Amino acid sequence: MTVTLDEKLGLEPARDRVVSIAGAGGKTTLMFALARSRAREGYTAAVMTTTHILCPKPSETLAVVTGGPQEAARAFSQGKLVAAGSPDAECFKMTAPAGETMQYLLDHAQALIIEADGSKRLPIKFPNDTEPVLLPQTNRVVVVAGLSALGRPLGEICHRAPLACERLGLSPREPVTPPVIARLVTEGYARYRPIVLLNQADTPERLRAGEETAALLRGAFERVCVMSLLQEGYLKC
Repeated sequence: MTVTLDEKLGLEPARDRVVSIAGAGGKTTLMFALARSRAREGYTAAVMTTTHILCPKPSETLAVVTGGPQEAARAFSQGKLVAAGSPDAECFKMTAPAGETMQYLLDHAQALIIEADGSKRLPIKFPNDTEPVLLPQTNRVVVVAGLSALGRPLGEICHRAPLACERLGLSPREPVTPPVIARLVTEGYARYRPIVLLNQADTPERLRAGEETAALLRGAFERVCVMSLLQEGYLKC
């Protein structure tokens, strides 16, 4: 029997209908993978952002909705996954959808997966006081951290590194270790009681370091997962 992504993460689709994804190191991949997984299970599924994401390309199974609720409803009736948002000035990124469209998704999508944090495509992050941008309807938060950061200088691969250094007493020159990732996640996101995904466990070395990081986190979080979205094929989403 195939284990679904929801099961791997400890999510229950009926209970965790609106999931917000924060952190860095695989948020967009996880968002689409989780939405597509639920769509395959028969749920009417949609993705959106409360910050910015690259505008996806429409396909036979994905409708990019930049208009009103009627456009989203039509895509749902065609059995498509909906990616809803408002194009930015250059039309290569999307921001949050317009209010009526967002409310339609909140009311009618059986699965709404939201990217709620920016990270400048870096593998780890420490949030400021306004991040992540969570809708009050969020049922569950998943925080992602990328293990590709390990061994590299904090100042080069952490989004908001100066803030992390100030708040946590770290040096931008020090290499990222499992305890550093554990501190970034715990002190940045623990208040949201999230599920934690340590992503990019693409090599035996990263897998071992991921398990070491997970051991440091499991006392503070209900569920911590170590995996590779790349190796499990989710980048195809």
